[in-house]
Amino acid sequence: MAKRQTPARNFFAGSPAAVELLKQSAWTFGTTGAPQVYELRVQLATPGVFTPAKSDILMPGLPTLDGFLSFVAFRAALNNALVQHPDMAGELLWQWNAALRDSSLWIDFALPLRRVRVNATEVFDCSIGLPVIGTDILIPAGTFFAQGMDLKPYPKVTDSLALRRHVAEPYHRPLTLSTQLNAGSGPNKALDNRMYYALTKEYRFYFRGDATGVERLMTFASDHRVGMGKKTTLGYGQVSRYEILKAAGVRATWTRPVPGTRQLALLNTLPYAMVLAQRTSKSVQRDLFDCDEFRLLNPLETLGAFRPPYWRREAQTQVLSYGTLLMPK
Repeated sequence: MAKRQTPARNFFAGSPAAVELLKQSAWTFGTTGAPQVYELRVQLATPGVFTPAKSDILMPGLPTLDGFLSFVAFRAALNNALVQHPDMAGELLWQWNAALRDSSLWIDFALPLRRVRVNATEVFDCSIGLPVIGTDILIPAGTFFAQGMDLKPYPKVTDSLALRRHVAEPYHRPLTLSTQLNAGSGPNKALDNRMYYALTKEYRFYFRGDATGVERLMTFASDHRVGMGKKTTLGYGQVSRYEILKAAGVRATWTRPVPGTRQLALLNTLPYAMVLAQRTSKSVQRDLFDCDEFRLLNPLETLGAFRPPYWRREAQTQVLSYGTLLMPK
């Protein structure tokens, strides 16, 4: 008689009780539908590591506001739940650990950002983080950043860090190693690929929504050392200071004019079909694209996600990456 096999246990399965406590502990925010555009200025204490993928890519990675705030909102709910239910600490921390390993266990908490629906697709009304060099805000255009009156590579903006280079004593987290790092397996495994990071430590985001709610999450991130980007447990991407202002003269959150041209640079990664349908639909949302009609100049087409969590593989689709150029008609 054949031996009956017992289904393998999923060691990263979530706890229904922990999920319910996390949802009960989540923050709520005010109205997000106002047309006012805000500018979030973020200065980092340590360099941030940003990349869409762990391999050579078309352009340098830049931080996403909705992705970062979704991470902070989860951490805030976890912190509140731990304070209110210390007896559930084990289950709550395990749920957090499981959600980082299994995207199906991730909880999408409410964000203080405006949600917009374009062609039946819902996207957050915010831009990527634009790097600031001195007083200049650099705009991604194609595979380069635009500065001044023409498009050209800006070599001082980006560099790359090989993953096989490890930080033994991270910023803000001093520690003493009792043994050498194991580069053969585990989180410190040496990989033959590269991660791109911007050398600047200042970024500007544009968004519509509840500015007070964004400030609340940013304060939590700063107070609890929630870093922005990748490798934050090693101390990268620590928030030094931030400021939220009303963005004067900013007409759209998804595009920005390229200096010296009639072109617009896309400031958000969006579904390809959505953008394609909008370009001649006569119903382009001017507050998002800053024009009524447009054509694509250099579509940076790839496979990826367009809303958080961006690392969720099952949410990937055909997208146009930020940096795509549009020409208003």
